[in-house]
Amino acid sequence: MEEYDFTLSEEELNKIIDESLSAAPPIEDMPVADTLIKGDDGLFYFIYTLKAEDIDGLDQDVTVYYTDTTNYKQSFTTGNVDDIKASGLFFGDLSEVDTRMKGRNPLNLLLDDLKDELKLNDYILKAAESDGNFNAVGVFLESLFEGRPAEYKDYAIASDYINALSGDQLAYFKAQALGTDPKANATLRRLQDTAKIELAGLVSKYAQYEVPQDVLDYLYDQRVKGILTKESLAEQYKLLVFPEIPGFRNDDIVEFMSSRDISIPDNLAYIDKAKDQVNAKVGPYLSGLFTDDDYRTFSNVLAETNGSQLLDAQLQTVWDENVADKYKGKNYTTSVIGIRTMANRYGRLDETGRDRDLVYNLFTIDDPSEQRKQATAHFLNVGDEGALQKMGQDLSKLGFSPVYLSPTITGQG
Repeated sequence: MEEYDFTLSEEELNKIIDESLSAAPPIEDMPVADTLIKGDDGLFYFIYTLKAEDIDGLDQDVTVYYTDTTNYKQSFTTGNVDDIKASGLFFGDLSEVDTRMKGRNPLNLLLDDLKDELKLNDYILKAAESDGNFNAVGVFLESLFEGRPAEYKDYAIASDYINALSGDQLAYFKAQALGTDPKANATLRRLQDTAKIELAGLVSKYAQYEVPQDVLDYLYDQRVKGILTKESLAEQYKLLVFPEIPGFRNDDIVEFMSSRDISIPDNLAYIDKAKDQVNAKVGPYLSGLFTDDDYRTFSNVLAETNGSQLLDAQLQTVWDENVADKYKGKNYTTSVIGIRTMANRYGRLDETGRDRDLVYNLFTIDDPSEQRKQATAHFLNVGDEGALQKMGQDLSKLGFSPVYLSPTITGQG
């Protein structure tokens, strides 16, 4: 029986190797891994690690991996992959990776874009914090590796946090899935335009044009992302520009302001509005007794729902405590008409200037005859021209000489 030689010649061996290598895709047709390990199961594990130090808000490294039956000519080590399988996120077969990544490391190639996206769409990192895992981050990474946009349902399945997003937050999240360029994404552009209109309306409503731009940008960002609703944006903006108003202040906004040592100037428009209302209600004498702090407080009251009525009720108490009974329950603006009509019979009333104290005193008197006496005495005491002329006319009727109208004699010369 002829003996068969199983030994391969060098030529035969090289032919077999060449044929085997030609059957495998060249290395540039597959992505390069951070680490490549051949596991006990015979599969090659293409491992990628997103470093926490590279991403703001990421508190630990995130490991993801693909598998394949070949190493595609890449260097590898052999070892146990149980830890990788237990802690890493499995993305499937390496063939799913976008062919544009051939010969490249997807994480290294996309790291800058990844940083920008996670900063813009911070729900993904918030989901990691809330869920206690990186499944949402994994969904996003897989979409980058494989060149296909992840849909909301992909995230909702992976993350309880994202599944529970509010309507506004969900609208933003879905808009982001369509692209981050507002010029090419009408849905995102609509969200941004809505936020701008709402914020501009609040600035106009409260006439506070001194809010720092950093604060406006922050509020705008929170509104676009749906973190603030239309209602909560309005409430938080009001609480910002009127710091004395009681209410729940958003912790994130408070932290943003305090960490940058930002304060909002007094709302001068509302302070002026408060001064006008106070003056109309209680008049120049009583309004002059209020301090700047009082008017700042009044301006905060005006910012409340039905604020004008609330302030009016407070001022009504002040008015009623300082006027005669017949004026109680009324206000300066309407009551002064009668005072003005009566006083002008005896002089030329300057109710906001020289005769301000007289007007207040008249409001404290119930008896009309006593009011007339007080008005006459006051006008003569200050040398009011109208009072002196009237006195001269009265004296003439009684037969006295007009010489008493002389400024020298009346003490005015």
